[in-house]
Amino acid sequence: MGAIAGTLIVGSGIALDAAPAAEAAQHLWRWCYRCSGLWFSGNGTAGGCPAGGGHDGSRSGDYDLKFDTDGGQGQAGWVWCGFCQGLWFGATFGFGACPARSDGHSIGRIDTRPPQFSGNYLLEYVGFTDGPGGQPQWRQCGKCYGLFFDGNTPGASGVCPQDHGRHSTAGTKNYVLREL
Repeated sequence: MGAIAGTLIVGSGIALDAAPAAEAAQHLWRWCYRCSGLWFSGNGTAGGCPAGGGHDGSRSGDYDLKFDTDGGQGQAGWVWCGFCQGLWFGATFGFGACPARSDGHSIGRIDTRPPQFSGNYLLEYVGFTDGPGGQPQWRQCGKCYGLFFDGNTPGASGVCPQDHGRHSTAGTKNYVLREL
C-alpha cells in the first residue's frame, strides 16, 4: 500500500467563512419554432403559445440562462412567466401580453398573483457579453415584452400575443444566448 502525501492541520484556530455558492445557470430554455419565443421546457408543460396550443421546442437547442446574481455583463430584469412559460422583460410598467392569461404575464417574486417563483435573469447583448460565442439576434418585443429570435427569414419575426401579428423589433437590443 502506498503512502498518501499531504498535510492535515488540526486545531489551527483559523475560521473560514464559507461563501454562498453562486446559483448555477439554468438550462432547458427552448426556442418555439411557431412563435419564435423563448420558453422554459423544464416544467413538464409546453405553456401557452400565441400561435395556438403549446410551444414547440422540437427544432431547438438547449439554451442556458444565467441569473442576475451570477453577475457578469448584460441586462437584468428578465423573468419567467409561470402561465405561458415564456421569458419576458419584467422591469417594465405593466405585465405585457401573455398568450395564456388575459391580464398579462406573471412576474415572479414581486407579483401578487401566483405562481411566484421566477428567478431574475441577466441577458448578454452585443457589446456587453462575458466572452466570444453565443447566438445573437434575440430581441425583446415592444408589444408583449417577450424575448424572441429574429434571425430567421427576414420579416418572419414570430407571432406576438398582443395582436397575433409579428413581434416588434423597434428600439430593442441585440441579445446573445448561449446553447449547451
